[in-house]
Amino acid sequence: MLRLPTLAAAVLCASAAVPAPGRQQPDVGYAGSTPAAIEAMLKLAEVGAKDVVYDLGSGDGRIVIAAAKIYGARGVGVEVDPRLVALSRQAAVEQGVADRVSFVQGDLFTTDISPATVVTLFLWPSVNRRLETKLRFELKPGTRIVSNSFGIGHWRPDRTVRGVAGSDLLFWIVPRAPARVPDVPFEPTDERVAYEMLSLAGATERDVVYDLGSGDGRIPVLAAQKHGARAVGVELDPRLVGMSRDVAADVGLDDRVTFVEGDLFTAAIGDATIVTLYLSESVNAKLAPKLRRELRPGARIVSRRFGIAGWPADRTVRASDGSELFLWTVPSR
Repeated sequence: MLRLPTLAAAVLCASAAVPAPGRQQPDVGYAGSTPAAIEAMLKLAEVGAKDVVYDLGSGDGRIVIAAAKIYGARGVGVEVDPRLVALSRQAAVEQGVADRVSFVQGDLFTTDISPATVVTLFLWPSVNRRLETKLRFELKPGTRIVSNSFGIGHWRPDRTVRGVAGSDLLFWIVPRAPARVPDVPFEPTDERVAYEMLSLAGATERDVVYDLGSGDGRIPVLAAQKHGARAVGVELDPRLVGMSRDVAADVGLDDRVTFVEGDLFTAAIGDATIVTLYLSESVNAKLAPKLRRELRPGARIVSRRFGIAGWPADRTVRASDGSELFLWTVPSR
């Protein structure tokens, strides 16, 4: 049976969340997961003796110690506070697993986590959000992630277990990474705003709508569902492409909507009569020559929030969320 630190040690841990002068400030105050939550997290990740469990923000080391003691796994705790690292190392010796676990005093955003087969988190949502790119690109496909209580940005969990020791546990399996880091992080467009973008473009059943950087696919699906258009989403992230295809199939539109895993700068867009964008000012500027070169005269472009390299918009409207929507019609050459 795993013996967690005593009450006196727990008090020390809580006080250690505030570092001494000159030390790096932790991203969150330390609060250890309960024994019930630890047991459920490790079971959810199906930890075994062949696994390497990394706990980011490992506090007093209880999760990696449990992984080693109960399941025979190897473990690594990453913790910025040296007092908590010292406490963790002492606990590992006391629990007889010092040969299977190690504790790194370091920043969880810069520490190499690529050897992990399982990653555990009990951090704030803002910290998890900042970690998303690191987790997606540094971890091998198939690596399991379990978070106590909080999600990871817009990354949809593969499974959620409700009400474990008063909190939810969220589980992900790392998919194949994109070919390169996306130009902008995924931020979903509110469905009402997506509808306003398509309405501004005058979408009809005769149109072919291309959404560049299509994310979870909501604009192409909406274009087909509400306007009868054919639609194509171009998205670099294979996880989002898979999610989009599932959504289109679920609503019976996979015959009218296609999702291409590809780079928006190299994807062929010549068939588009409407192009929708929610990217950034710099990406739009980089796209401008492609849009001019490949789109036919009369094609419409709608961009949320960002203009295109100084192009004067044919029309600008305010969306329901307060963001600006810009409309251009490609002129004759």
